[in-house]
Amino acid sequence: MNSQLITVDIPGLDLALGGGIWAVRRMPEANASATLLLRGPPGSGKTAFGTQLAAALGLALGGDAAYGCVELLPVELQAQYANLQLERARAKVVIPPFQKGAPAGDTGCRIFAGLLDLGASGQEQTRLGPAIHALLDEVSRAGGRPRVLVIDSLSEGYGLGGSAPRLLADALSKLAAELGLILVLLEEAIDSRPSTWSFTSDVVLELASGEEDRSPGSPAPFERRVTVTKNRFGPSDAGPHRFEFLPSGLRLFPRPTAYLATWAERLLKLEVLQEEIAPQSWVAAPEVRQPDWPDIRDCVIAVHGPEAHVVHQVSGMLGSEEPGGNPYPGIILFIDFLRQMGRRREEEFYDEGTWVIGAGNPYLSGHRLLAMVRDSLDRFRGNEPVIGKVLIGDLRSLRSFWNPEGLRRAIAVITALFRQARIPVVLFETTAPRQIEQIQPVGDIFSQSHIVETGHPEPHAVDFADIVVDLLPMRLSGRVTPLARITDVRTGRQHAWNPFAEDE
Repeated sequence: MNSQLITVDIPGLDLALGGGIWAVRRMPEANASATLLLRGPPGSGKTAFGTQLAAALGLALGGDAAYGCVELLPVELQAQYANLQLERARAKVVIPPFQKGAPAGDTGCRIFAGLLDLGASGQEQTRLGPAIHALLDEVSRAGGRPRVLVIDSLSEGYGLGGSAPRLLADALSKLAAELGLILVLLEEAIDSRPSTWSFTSDVVLELASGEEDRSPGSPAPFERRVTVTKNRFGPSDAGPHRFEFLPSGLRLFPRPTAYLATWAERLLKLEVLQEEIAPQSWVAAPEVRQPDWPDIRDCVIAVHGPEAHVVHQVSGMLGSEEPGGNPYPGIILFIDFLRQMGRRREEEFYDEGTWVIGAGNPYLSGHRLLAMVRDSLDRFRGNEPVIGKVLIGDLRSLRSFWNPEGLRRAIAVITALFRQARIPVVLFETTAPRQIEQIQPVGDIFSQSHIVETGHPEPHAVDFADIVVDLLPMRLSGRVTPLARITDVRTGRQHAWNPFAEDE
């Protein structure tokens, strides 16, 4: 086989790179190789990103990594990696003198960090190749089996930056191909203009420290981002994507469009979520039934009204039963914009048939929300019950969030994904009260009352919906005026519904 797709244990990277990193066998007797370039200005996270990428690649390939330091001292790299691996160390950084140890695969991936001897000023370009060979030989003598080679970093101060000769860049890529290595190059770059190294690399990732998308005049947190500017052998979503160094290691937060890419369905494995335990009932007006009403598993439903507790109750009722009245056995996935969760609990917990994602952080971005949902979906592929429905709200709280438009775009993606998996989505939003003008009964129930609009904008939940449940204040509902009006957006068909009629 001439090519190999390498899936590394860095959450989110697979989605940004269309499934993983492609390596190609360029020499008949060598392993598949690839050249990856990480570019960015000082402070953008190149070294930390490159180290953890090297560790993930080494683990995936069952080998070690040789880390060639140009100006960074090996002991500094060791300290940085240790401080960013607080919970689970997937690899360890080894510094000179290298001690002969167990073979790779028995102890995990080892990152052999050595200082490259580039000689005096002006000799760097000619000494780079011999210095790399010397490092690889030293790693092999210590019992290492290098499958990854990192050069940190290519900078203009050493004559190795963007203006380096094309022959040098070609020679380094050919060396990786001959030795069957995954070459990871870290380039210090002030701007995103392509450099010599960009042309010879298979994958180019641009790192930057910048501000999140924001509304004019609104302050933004300082976040790192990565853009995929080149992926020679596979598809990718350009981004920008967000990334962060968490206690568990490097994590990417792909932008929402990546979840709708052609390769995303295979990675998200949505077909596993499509199981239906039993027929699912609307639990609504008697008139709301098949075949003149859409199947609830094919719908996105918006519930809105002026009383928050009623809106939440009604949202929980929809799709909660089988046609015979028994509780539906699937669980509810609840994205709760009013609840904040601690990171130690991974922002989710299981509570009385409901899996809650606490999304109440006012600085939450759409990138992170989608990553939280994906984490939850991964947990449902085990022995957990299937998802009966997804509950999202209260969307009114988004008005106090730092980037509400970004979150609404993420919600649009979430509704699209679950629609694809045939899992009903219920969005609920508390809205401003409206005036109700009572009219004498004349037969048809909707001619007995009239809603006087107050000029408030339509709730955002309606933007995504196939079915809209419009709730009136409970004090105004009764025999003449129902509590709810259900509308099929596509056909305009409407039904009256009082979900608490039996209680009354």
